[in-house]
Amino acid sequence: RGLINKGNFCFANAIMQVLVFCAPFYNLFTKVGDEISADFANATPLMEAVVHFLREFHLAERPRGGRTGASELAPNPQLSEPLVPEYVYEAMKLNKRFDLMRRGHQEDAEEFLGFFLDTLHEELLSAIQRSNARVAAMQKKSGAEEREVQRPASPSEEGWMEVGQKGKTAFTRTTSNAESPITRMFGGKLRSVLRTPGAKDSVTLEPYQPLQLDIQPSHVHTIEDALLNLTVPETIPGVYSPARGGLVDATKQVFIERTPPILVLHLKRFLYDEVGGVQKNVKEVGYTDTLDIGGEMVSPTRRAEGPTRYRLFGVVYHHGRYASGGHYTVDVLRQDGSGWIHFDDTTFGPVASEHVGRKAGQPLRGNGGHDGLAYLLFYKR
Repeated sequence: RGLINKGNFCFANAIMQVLVFCAPFYNLFTKVGDEISADFANATPLMEAVVHFLREFHLAERPRGGRTGASELAPNPQLSEPLVPEYVYEAMKLNKRFDLMRRGHQEDAEEFLGFFLDTLHEELLSAIQRSNARVAAMQKKSGAEEREVQRPASPSEEGWMEVGQKGKTAFTRTTSNAESPITRMFGGKLRSVLRTPGAKDSVTLEPYQPLQLDIQPSHVHTIEDALLNLTVPETIPGVYSPARGGLVDATKQVFIERTPPILVLHLKRFLYDEVGGVQKNVKEVGYTDTLDIGGEMVSPTRRAEGPTRYRLFGVVYHHGRYASGGHYTVDVLRQDGSGWIHFDDTTFGPVASEHVGRKAGQPLRGNGGHDGLAYLLFYKR
């Protein structure tokens, strides 16, 4: 079903279309709509708007082994009237992080995706807390509440010693926030290792959502190259070493520690230039419909587990030369894997798979192609 673009909202339309075809996301908010009543006094406006939005899309039962079920339902992009998700826009207006995204101004699709998922993360946590509070109140009223024994906080909760290969130890910290169904679905972790001469390695586990890929280096020609480029050691000058009693050059190296069920890759195409301002990088970056995350891409402690295989199900394209303008469209894979669909606001239709799995910097015109460059890649595990 097409989405009407009122005021340069193509960036939002592209993101919302790919989320409709993201099965875990669709199933999550379908379940939320079925199980949680909208009685939060406007505390979760975007969550409720997303539930309403997903109900606007018709479903087609997909038989599997003679049975059908909720997990086997896929949005059916049959011809129907295009939709203006006005209630979604109204819900976003209630959150200050969307203040810069006013109608009439072109915005960045990756930035919008981050704002959108962060807001849903916060609202889902709020809904869960409210639901738990109501259950606790009911238990207390009925006298059925059980006492919970709280484990005393350990002074080492902010970090721990980790023993790696050959008995080598490292002090590990993690930057952790409360988890929600959104962070469990889209969020992964990076392992950042700081090696300082004369000191133990310092390891920090950092969340990512999505995973940012630098495509600028000359040796980056494929998505796999960009992922390996994450692990290239970086020299950090001027780090104090107690053992050396002065400043030394340390090295920082990053690995993928944890991968999420839904992996979003952001190709960093827009670069700031002091002379020309924000410039778009149009280099060719190869990708296919499958992706293996493993080997040198992941932290050494995870390599024995073997690679994690992903399948491409969505590609958001940017058309035009500048970040502040242009246009966004999206290709999505039907959940039954039967084919790809290209959405351009209200216009949509089938697209050949060879037009999707191609070089991301290689515009394809004619025969169902277009001049867009891949900007966001959506993979499912």
